[in-house]
Amino acid sequence: MVQQRTSILEDLEDENLNLTPLIDCVFLLLIFFMVTTVFKQPYSLRVELPQARQATIVEEKKLVASIDKSGAMELNRQLVSMAKLPALLAREKETTRSLTLIIRTDKKTRHGLVLEVMEIAKRLDVDKVVLATEEDEGI
Repeated sequence: MVQQRTSILEDLEDENLNLTPLIDCVFLLLIFFMVTTVFKQPYSLRVELPQARQATIVEEKKLVASIDKSGAMELNRQLVSMAKLPALLAREKETTRSLTLIIRTDKKTRHGLVLEVMEIAKRLDVDKVVLATEEDEGI
């Protein structure tokens, strides 16, 4: 009986838990999440969009101009001054092949700045100018 006990204990000590398949699965999951994750660049200018009751969602690649309340401006996530806006807008229009400009402005942005951007867009034959808003939650 003593000999049987020692052989059972020896069998238990020889048994090892093989973790290789578990580690393989963890690495496969890690690779899967790394490949499927989309890294979206945030806008560098923080603007608080006004709310609207009737809004449409624009989904295709567009030209996006952002203007904050201090007057700082960016076009497709590139900081730009009003003087350099026409050249950058023309270049981005050619690159994206878009005829739509979305203007994101803060609630407190001067109206004159928005009109200037709209005028520049019209001169460069941008067909459609859209003002970005947030959906009104009261509806």
